[in-house]
Parts: sequence; structure tokens; C-alpha cells
Amino acid sequence: MDASKLKGRTHLILDSTNTESVLSGALESGSPPTCVIVDFDETLGLFNSTELYLATLRPRFLALLILGLIDLARPWALLRGPRKRFLYRDWLRVLITSILLPWSLFLWRRRAPEIVKRRTNEPLLAALTGANVPIHVATFGFRALVAPLLKHMAPNADLCVAGSFWAGYRNRSRGKRACVEERLDVDTVAGAVFITDGLDDEDLLQACRTPLLVYWKHTAYEPAFFHHYMPFVYTERGKRMGQRYLLHNVILEDVLLLCIAFAWLMPSPFLGAIGILMLHMSFWTIYEIGYWENDVIAVKNEAKPNLPAGAAAYATRMHPWMAWLTAAIIAAPGMALLTYFNFEAMPLFVTAYSWPIAFVSMLGLWFAYLALSRMVYWFYNRIDTNSRAYLYIGLQMSRTIGYAIFFYTNLAGILLLTALIVGRWLPYFSYRQSGQ
Repeated sequence: MDASKLKGRTHLILDSTNTESVLSGALESGSPPTCVIVDFDETLGLFNSTELYLATLRPRFLALLILGLIDLARPWALLRGPRKRFLYRDWLRVLITSILLPWSLFLWRRRAPEIVKRRTNEPLLAALTGANVPIHVATFGFRALVAPLLKHMAPNADLCVAGSFWAGYRNRSRGKRACVEERLDVDTVAGAVFITDGLDDEDLLQACRTPLLVYWKHTAYEPAFFHHYMPFVYTERGKRMGQRYLLHNVILEDVLLLCIAFAWLMPSPFLGAIGILMLHMSFWTIYEIGYWENDVIAVKNEAKPNLPAGAAAYATRMHPWMAWLTAAIIAAPGMALLTYFNFEAMPLFVTAYSWPIAFVSMLGLWFAYLALSRMVYWFYNRIDTNSRAYLYIGLQMSRTIGYAIFFYTNLAGILLLTALIVGRWLPYFSYRQSGQ
């Protein structure tokens, strides 16, 4: 959206260095404004309160896992209406993590003074403090997060609009103007100065007398845990950006056909399918190391490496030892389901053993399988590109038919998985031989 075309209104796209003088001029004009309405995230505070809150969640590994699973599951896709990600993603991330890690909001309130000290927009706050008009803060952020910060940042300011903990999506769906006019009368809004950094506030920019759209130079917007490892991120945003590869190729191909080939024959097929899903997600955290390694080696050894668009931005987030730890955490409950409810479907299960011994034994075998698969990918990444066409079939076997080590299947299941392998291998073989 072009800010200069907002229904013919003149909006000031300001360099933040001259904001104080422009704001002072607006406040001291012949007809003083009724009030100042100011956005919070990346305006009054030089940060995004939602992302900063999520980044402070502890224990860090558990927070990373929860946030990764939320982004993988995309629960907002099940809800109605347009712009689902904008409306629901932040709310669901804050709600779910705060429920599962209930000490987080308490710790956030304790950290508030330190956060304010380091991240307040001091020039803007100084200009607002000198103004002899009411100051109202209107944000799409969450009251539970913004209120403790505003208490230390600008105690005289009114937190006019902020999202609720249980229904944080409503303000975004209604628009900021409607929310503000519910708290302040229309004439007060019409005579106000409004300061924001985002065109998502277009409706309120149009309604106010003096709309100021400011991009602050020192704003530090950074997604939560951006520099930390998160499972499946390199696949989704680095290697296969925009393809939704994990959904379409891993879950709706690999996992679906694995369940047809193996879980369908189990005594408890539903629990077996859940177990196979968890094992395959465990497998993918290790397989993803090979994706990352492939791109890292290409940068080092090839004059013109053919890198995916998002590879460089997400390469630093891959930490193999964290991937192995994640694989263990995901695999353990999956293997527990399989060995407890479907041990008859596992050819290597020794019925004379007690369940704990069998579980530990099969989990150990699973990690040996992951190590072997990792070794195949390690060799694949280091041989010449023409020879990779032959080792590629081994990679595809490790993510499909190799599971026959753990579960009984039949001829139909073997043929089904073989068809999937061949269907992937032949185009790749053609590409390596002909370049097409």
C-alpha cells in the first residue's frame, strides 16, 4: 500500500530525526489538538512487545518447541475470515505459550523496568511529555504485555486500546479506528494527532486531523528466537520457501503413505498412525541437517552455487546437536505409543521383555536408524553431483521403505512405498544426467 494514496489524505512519512520538531509544531498550532493517540509497538517502544515477550519465555527449549509446533500446525488456517495469519497468529502464540508456561506473565512484569530502560523511544516520549494534551495509547498488542511496560514508560498515558488475553484477535478484526472511537468520542478522534509506524492503522490515520506515519531508525524488530534453532524452519523457509513442503510432501505424502503401508495393519491403527507421525517428524529433524549441510557445502565448494532464496538468512539458525535433542524429544512418545499398543506389529519386538526394556531397545534402534540415514546424507553431500543420482535413492528409501525394519507390512505396502521412491528418483536422475 502506498501511504501517499490513502484516500487523498496527506500523511507525513517522517525521518525520525525531525519528528520532535514536527510534532511540536502540530501541538502548538493555532488550534491545539484534542489529544495525542500513539501506537506502542515500534513507536513508543522501539520493539515489538509480542515478539519480545515470546523471546523471553523460559525454559527456552520448551518455548522454541511450542512455537515451532504452532507455526507447523497453523491453527489459524482452521478459523474463518480473511487475513487469518494477521488476525490470529500472534494471539494464539501468546495464549498457548502463556497457558503452557504459566509463570511467563509474572516474569514479564518483573522484567518490565529493565525492558523500558533499554528500549523506550526517548525523543518521542520527550515530545509527548511536553505536550499539554491527553495521551492515549492504541495498540494491536496485548494489554497483559503492554500495560506493565507503559506503567514504567509513561505512567500518565492512558492505555486506550489493547488486545485482551482471551480474545486478542478482535481488535485487529474490527480495526483500530472502531476500537478507539468506542473509548473516545468521534469529535475527539477527529481532532487528534495520531502517531504510528504501520499502514495497518490506515483507518485511524484517515480519521485524525494530524496523522503522522513515522519509521523509526532505531527500531529493533526481530521475530522471537530468530537466531535460535527451531525444528523444520530451515525446510519451510530456507530450503523450500513458499512450497509448504512439510505439509504437502512430508505429511501428506511420506506420513500418509507410511500409515497406509504400516499403521493400517496394526492392532491399534489410529495410535499407530500417531506414533508413525511422531517418528517421522523426529526423522525429519535429522534429515533437515542434510538439507542445511548441502547448502553450506555448495557455498564453500561451488563457484556459482544454486542456493534457495531463504537459505542464507536461516543457515545460522541450524544447530545439529539441537536437532538431535529435538529428535529424541519427539521420538520418545511416538515409540512409547507403538511399543505399548502395537508391539505385535513390530518384527523386532521381543515379547519376553517387559515394556520398559522393549521401549528403550526400540528407541535405541531408532537412533541407530537415524544415524545411518544421517551418514547416507553426509556421503551424498560430499560426492560429485553426477554420482548423487545413485545415492539419492538411498535417501528416499530411508524416509519411506526403511521403516519396514520396525513394522510389518505386506506386498501392497511395499509396492506403494516403492512407487513413491521411483516417482521421486526418476525426475531427479533425469535432472542430474541432462540438467533438465
